[in-house]
Amino acid sequence: MESDLGHGWSLGELADASFLASGYLVRLFKASVGMPPMAYLTHLRAETAAMLLTETDHPISQVGNLVGWPDQNHFARRFRAHFGMSATSFRETFTR
Repeated sequence: MESDLGHGWSLGELADASFLASGYLVRLFKASVGMPPMAYLTHLRAETAAMLLTETDHPISQVGNLVGWPDQNHFARRFRAHFGMSATSFRETFTR
């Protein structure tokens, strides 16, 4: 997941790749990482988006595409849910 955030990962795909039942994968992943795989993916995408917003000049829509949230509205909702502010506000507040 970490090496290809832009991919449309699904729990079934992750389970198939690891040769585990999806329920068992969730239990193992949560025990190891502290959250289910899809929650971890959302967290990873939001944190990577934040880094891209502050360290690059990529347009916000491109940042969404790069982290696997190509729909601008979905990206905006997920980013705001994670950070409590819009991507634009985040960039303005935290850009060096």
